[in-house]
Amino acid sequence: MLPPLQQKVADKDKALLQELCFGVLRTLSQLEWLINKLMSRPMTGKQRTVHYLIMVGFYQLLYTRVPPHAALAETVEGAVSIKRPQLKGLINGVLRQFQRQQETLLNEFATSDARFLHPGWLVKRLQNAYPTQWQHIIEANNQRPPMWLRVNRTHHTRDGWLGLLEDAGMKGYPHPDYPDSVRLETPAPVHALPGFAGGLGNCPGCLCAEMCGFSRSPER
Repeated sequence: MLPPLQQKVADKDKALLQELCFGVLRTLSQLEWLINKLMSRPMTGKQRTVHYLIMVGFYQLLYTRVPPHAALAETVEGAVSIKRPQLKGLINGVLRQFQRQQETLLNEFATSDARFLHPGWLVKRLQNAYPTQWQHIIEANNQRPPMWLRVNRTHHTRDGWLGLLEDAGMKGYPHPDYPDSVRLETPAPVHALPGFAGGLGNCPGCLCAEMCGFSRSPER
């Protein structure tokens, strides 16, 4: 669903749009918790879109380098885009209240059940299944995922492709255990990667085959 929406924004904003979409989903329980603290009653029906718009504002203030005044102004103006201009004052008020109470709210959040950013039922299952490791698992789940790629060795060696990547102004790191795999230092649009149209693949599918015991073939 995201690529068609990215086509509607300027190239310089595509990465930010993706960060906001993925980031809001990753921190959903925290953002919901904040809204419940700052609003006396939930927004329902057609006004629910405003609920999500406020969450985008919270995420920008908490997790991005967007200047706070710009994050607030753009979020408020977003009410026009979703055809709820009459609620601009409400959005502005909630976001400014969050700014005033941010330290107190975040301290309270840090002791709440929502702090794990996972549903309660999943936290309990992880605690039962991995009593000494569940916190590490949750912390890993909450990280931004790196972008891994598999080099098609019918077209490039891995070291050769790393050189092409550097020539394109990007940097990658080889996987210590899988000789076809490369991690990008900074995720990038696939169309910007040298050789992607020529068969550069994604790493997870390759690792599934490796872990299932299938032999590696450079011709495939």
